[in-house]
Amino acid sequence: MEVLELLRRKGRCSAETIASDLRVTPNAVRQHLTNLERDGLVVSHPERSGRGRPSLLFSLTERADSVFPKRYGQLATMVLQEVQEMGGPDALDEVFSRVAARHADALRPAIDGLEFDEKLRRVVAWIGRAGTLAEQSETDEGVKVTIHNCPFRNTALKFPQVCTITPQLMSRLLGTNISQADSIHRHDPYCSFVVQRPAHPH
Repeated sequence: MEVLELLRRKGRCSAETIASDLRVTPNAVRQHLTNLERDGLVVSHPERSGRGRPSLLFSLTERADSVFPKRYGQLATMVLQEVQEMGGPDALDEVFSRVAARHADALRPAIDGLEFDEKLRRVVAWIGRAGTLAEQSETDEGVKVTIHNCPFRNTALKFPQVCTITPQLMSRLLGTNISQADSIHRHDPYCSFVVQRPAHPH
Protein backbone atom coordinates (compact mmCIF):
# COMPACT_ATOMS: atom_id res chain seq x y z
CA MET A 1 0.00 0.00 0.00
CA GLU A 2 2.96 2.34 0.64
CA VAL A 3 3.93 2.21 -3.04
CA LEU A 4 0.38 3.00 -4.14
CA GLU A 5 0.15 5.88 -1.68
CA LEU A 6 3.46 7.29 -2.91
CA LEU A 7 2.31 7.11 -6.54
CA ARG A 8 -0.96 8.78 -5.55
CA ARG A 9 0.97 11.68 -4.07
CA LYS A 10 3.64 12.05 -6.74
CA GLY A 11 1.92 10.91 -9.93
CA ARG A 12 4.71 9.28 -11.95
CA CYS A 13 7.81 7.81 -10.33
CA SER A 14 10.69 5.55 -11.23
CA ALA A 15 11.45 2.45 -9.20
CA GLU A 16 14.62 4.14 -7.99
CA THR A 17 12.73 7.19 -6.70
CA ILE A 18 10.19 4.99 -4.93
CA ALA A 19 12.97 2.91 -3.39
CA SER A 20 14.75 6.03 -2.17
CA ASP A 21 11.59 7.51 -0.63
CA LEU A 22 10.58 4.26 1.05
CA ARG A 23 14.16 3.35 2.01
CA VAL A 24 14.09 -0.09 0.43
CA THR A 25 16.10 -1.65 -2.40
CA PRO A 26 15.19 -0.86 -6.03
CA ASN A 27 14.96 -4.61 -6.75
CA ALA A 28 12.35 -5.06 -4.02
CA VAL A 29 10.36 -2.14 -5.43
CA ARG A 30 10.60 -3.48 -8.99
CA GLN A 31 9.29 -6.87 -7.88
CA HIS A 32 6.40 -5.20 -6.08
CA LEU A 33 5.66 -2.98 -9.10
CA THR A 34 5.61 -6.05 -11.35
CA ASN A 35 2.94 -7.59 -9.13
CA LEU A 36 0.93 -4.35 -9.05
CA GLU A 37 1.16 -4.05 -12.83
CA ARG A 38 -0.03 -7.66 -13.20
CA ASP A 39 -3.00 -6.83 -10.96
CA GLY A 40 -3.90 -3.85 -13.13
CA LEU A 41 -3.19 -1.27 -10.42
CA VAL A 42 -0.05 0.26 -11.94
CA VAL A 43 1.06 0.99 -15.49
CA SER A 44 4.58 1.72 -16.74
CA HIS A 45 5.61 4.43 -19.21
CA PRO A 46 9.05 4.55 -20.89
CA GLU A 47 10.38 8.12 -20.80
CA ARG A 48 13.52 9.26 -22.57
CA SER A 49 15.59 12.06 -21.12
CA GLY A 50 18.70 12.70 -23.17
CA ARG A 51 20.77 9.85 -24.52
CA GLY A 52 20.82 6.28 -23.29
CA ARG A 53 18.06 3.92 -22.30
CA PRO A 54 14.68 5.48 -21.50
CA SER A 55 13.74 5.35 -17.85
CA LEU A 56 10.61 3.51 -16.81
CA LEU A 57 8.10 5.59 -14.88
CA PHE A 58 5.15 4.09 -13.04
CA SER A 59 1.72 5.56 -12.33
CA LEU A 60 -1.64 4.41 -10.99
CA THR A 61 -4.42 3.10 -13.20
CA GLU A 62 -8.11 3.96 -12.86
CA ARG A 63 -8.59 0.59 -11.20
CA ALA A 64 -6.21 1.56 -8.40
CA ASP A 65 -8.67 4.23 -7.28
CA SER A 66 -10.87 1.50 -5.77
CA VAL A 67 -8.06 0.55 -3.36
CA PHE A 68 -8.16 3.89 -1.54
CA PRO A 69 -10.75 4.62 1.17
CA LYS A 70 -14.09 6.04 0.04
CA ARG A 71 -16.84 7.75 2.01
CA TYR A 72 -19.71 7.66 -0.48
CA GLY A 73 -22.17 6.47 2.15
CA GLN A 74 -21.20 9.27 4.50
CA LEU A 75 -21.64 11.85 1.74
CA ALA A 76 -25.03 10.39 0.77
CA THR A 77 -26.18 10.57 4.39
CA MET A 78 -25.08 14.20 4.67
CA VAL A 79 -26.89 15.17 1.45
CA LEU A 80 -30.09 13.35 2.45
CA GLN A 81 -30.01 15.01 5.86
CA GLU A 82 -29.92 18.41 4.17
CA VAL A 83 -32.75 17.47 1.79
CA GLN A 84 -34.87 16.36 4.74
CA GLU A 85 -34.17 19.54 6.70
CA MET A 86 -34.98 21.71 3.67
CA GLY A 87 -38.13 19.96 2.51
CA GLY A 88 -39.15 17.51 5.21
CA PRO A 89 -39.90 13.79 4.78
CA ASP A 90 -42.07 14.49 1.72
CA ALA A 91 -39.02 15.84 -0.10
CA LEU A 92 -37.15 12.59 0.55
CA ASP A 93 -40.12 10.56 -0.65
CA GLU A 94 -40.14 12.59 -3.86
CA VAL A 95 -36.39 12.12 -4.39
CA PHE A 96 -36.57 8.34 -4.14
CA SER A 97 -39.74 8.16 -6.20
CA ARG A 98 -37.93 10.05 -8.97
CA VAL A 99 -34.88 7.75 -8.67
CA ALA A 100 -37.11 4.68 -9.08
CA ALA A 101 -38.96 6.27 -12.01
CA ARG A 102 -35.73 7.20 -13.78
CA HIS A 103 -34.30 3.68 -13.49
CA ALA A 104 -37.62 2.14 -14.54
CA ASP A 105 -37.72 4.33 -17.66
CA ALA A 106 -34.18 3.26 -18.55
CA LEU A 107 -34.91 -0.46 -18.13
CA ARG A 108 -38.43 -0.61 -19.58
CA PRO A 109 -37.48 -0.80 -23.30
CA ALA A 110 -35.50 -4.00 -22.61
CA ILE A 111 -38.49 -5.85 -21.14
CA ASP A 112 -41.48 -4.47 -23.05
CA GLY A 113 -43.48 -7.26 -24.67
CA LEU A 114 -41.99 -10.06 -22.56
CA GLU A 115 -43.99 -12.54 -20.49
CA PHE A 116 -44.36 -11.68 -16.80
CA ASP A 117 -41.94 -14.37 -15.55
CA GLU A 118 -39.23 -13.27 -17.97
CA LYS A 119 -39.79 -9.63 -17.04
CA LEU A 120 -39.42 -10.52 -13.37
CA ARG A 121 -36.30 -12.57 -14.00
CA ARG A 122 -34.65 -9.69 -15.85
CA VAL A 123 -35.65 -7.11 -13.25
CA VAL A 124 -34.23 -9.26 -10.43
CA ALA A 125 -31.03 -9.80 -12.43
CA TRP A 126 -30.75 -6.05 -13.00
CA ILE A 127 -31.20 -5.36 -9.27
CA GLY A 128 -28.52 -7.99 -8.60
CA ARG A 129 -25.96 -6.07 -10.64
CA ALA A 130 -25.80 -3.50 -7.84
CA GLY A 131 -24.21 -6.16 -5.61
CA THR A 132 -27.46 -6.96 -3.81
CA LEU A 133 -27.19 -10.77 -4.19
CA ALA A 134 -30.86 -10.65 -5.16
CA GLU A 135 -32.70 -13.91 -5.72
CA GLN A 136 -36.30 -14.95 -6.28
CA SER A 137 -38.27 -17.88 -4.92
CA GLU A 138 -41.86 -19.10 -5.19
CA THR A 139 -44.10 -18.79 -2.11
CA ASP A 140 -47.81 -19.23 -1.44
CA GLU A 141 -48.20 -15.45 -1.33
CA GLY A 142 -46.34 -14.78 -4.59
CA VAL A 143 -42.78 -14.50 -5.83
CA LYS A 144 -40.42 -13.52 -3.03
CA VAL A 145 -37.47 -11.35 -4.03
CA THR A 146 -34.76 -11.36 -1.36
CA ILE A 147 -32.01 -8.75 -1.14
CA HIS A 148 -29.27 -10.57 0.75
CA ASN A 149 -26.82 -7.66 0.63
CA CYS A 150 -27.90 -4.03 0.80
CA PRO A 151 -25.21 -1.82 -0.81
CA PHE A 152 -26.77 1.18 0.93
CA ARG A 153 -27.27 -0.43 4.34
CA ASN A 154 -25.80 2.30 6.54
CA THR A 155 -27.66 5.05 4.70
CA ALA A 156 -30.88 3.00 4.60
CA LEU A 157 -30.82 2.47 8.36
CA LYS A 158 -30.84 6.25 8.81
CA PHE A 159 -33.29 7.00 6.00
CA PRO A 160 -35.92 4.25 5.48
CA GLN A 161 -37.02 5.97 2.26
CA VAL A 162 -33.96 4.39 0.59
CA CYS A 163 -35.74 1.05 0.91
CA THR A 164 -38.62 2.24 -1.28
CA ILE A 165 -36.53 2.31 -4.46
CA THR A 166 -36.60 -1.46 -5.06
CA PRO A 167 -40.35 -2.05 -4.58
CA GLN A 168 -41.23 1.08 -6.55
CA LEU A 169 -38.94 0.01 -9.37
CA MET A 170 -40.45 -3.49 -9.50
CA SER A 171 -44.00 -2.15 -9.31
CA ARG A 172 -43.42 0.30 -12.17
CA LEU A 173 -41.81 -2.32 -14.40
CA LEU A 174 -44.07 -5.28 -13.59
CA GLY A 175 -47.36 -3.44 -13.17
CA THR A 176 -48.33 -5.37 -10.06
CA ASN A 177 -48.49 -4.98 -6.28
CA ILE A 178 -45.33 -5.35 -4.20
CA SER A 179 -45.35 -5.87 -0.43
CA GLN A 180 -42.43 -6.01 2.00
CA ALA A 181 -41.92 -9.27 3.90
CA ASP A 182 -38.57 -8.81 5.69
CA SER A 183 -36.81 -5.60 6.62
CA ILE A 184 -33.48 -4.64 8.17
CA HIS A 185 -35.47 -1.94 10.00
CA ARG A 186 -37.25 -4.73 11.89
CA HIS A 187 -33.88 -6.34 12.66
CA ASP A 188 -34.31 -9.01 9.98
CA PRO A 189 -31.02 -10.11 8.41
CA TYR A 190 -32.13 -8.87 4.98
CA CYS A 191 -34.96 -7.18 3.11
CA SER A 192 -37.40 -9.11 0.97
CA PHE A 193 -40.44 -8.24 -1.10
CA VAL A 194 -43.37 -10.31 -2.32
CA VAL A 195 -44.42 -9.74 -5.92
CA GLN A 196 -48.08 -10.51 -6.60
CA ARG A 197 -48.59 -12.36 -9.85
CA PRO A 198 -51.14 -10.60 -12.07
CA ALA A 199 -54.37 -12.51 -12.72
CA HIS A 200 -53.60 -12.55 -16.43
CA PRO A 201 -49.82 -12.24 -16.80
CA HIS A 202 -48.53 -10.81 -20.09
